[in-house]
Amino acid sequence: MKKIFWFTVVAFCCCITVRSQQPAAPMDPSDSSIKKITVESNGKVFTNFTATIRDINKVWLQWEVDSAADGDYFIVERATDGQHFETIGALRKTGNNNHYELTDMAPPNGTDHYRVRYTGQSETQYYTKAVQLSLSGDVTFKFYPNPVDKLFIIRTEHSVDIQVMDAAGSIRFTQRLQPGIQVINASSLERGVYILRVADKESNRVVSNQLIKN
Repeated sequence: MKKIFWFTVVAFCCCITVRSQQPAAPMDPSDSSIKKITVESNGKVFTNFTATIRDINKVWLQWEVDSAADGDYFIVERATDGQHFETIGALRKTGNNNHYELTDMAPPNGTDHYRVRYTGQSETQYYTKAVQLSLSGDVTFKFYPNPVDKLFIIRTEHSVDIQVMDAAGSIRFTQRLQPGIQVINASSLERGVYILRVADKESNRVVSNQLIKN
């Protein structure tokens, strides 16, 4: 028969929140702020390990366990280079629950790697496979001049998709931009007020700004 367990929290830093009593609320698949990655079981202790980006820049970690002993620990680790992991939180087995979760409230921007390490009293250790997530901050871009005559310039730090929409909500043109400075031809637009919509695929952020055409 499988053993199932309950854990208490040992918090290692103030940017971490942990829950293990209540099941997670179901995720809305239409929510563009959610990006979920799951790794398969390694056959030892863990049955699965999931990392989910929620609310733009928070990482929600969940895992299931099927074997451990009283006093054993599950250590949550994070690395920005995939090699040098640091401890960001821990859970200790004290009861009988098999589902656990921890939220990294302030992960570094860029590529982050997460894993969970099981440490037994006999000093036996097992790891989940690491999951890799790419996190970006807010959509960072500038555009000028505004109002625009024929051409305007967009400067962005990430690859973005832009849309220009008129007052009726019709899309007048779209374009994929690479990081850097690019010139956009707006000569096809009639005089009026438009919405410039910028979507950053890395951070799942979308921002909109008013664009005035002379």
